[in-house]
Amino acid sequence: MTRITATAGSVTTHFDTAFATMIAGCAEFFAGARQGRDIETRYHSLECRSGPDLARVGLSRTDIARAALTGAPR
Repeated sequence: MTRITATAGSVTTHFDTAFATMIAGCAEFFAGARQGRDIETRYHSLECRSGPDLARVGLSRTDIARAALTGAPR
């Protein structure tokens, strides 16, 4: 009976580890998706600005993509 209990505990530990790994992977995926949405929002807000408005914050049209990725001022 002790051996069965020890084996069952080991299986439970492996299951818990696998489940925790899967949940961590899902959390990383959703964090990456959220980060992608944030970049998209920054890009869109900069893309809608006029040339003179971008110049006021020190950007040009060619800088929009880099600024969106690095989190430049809105």
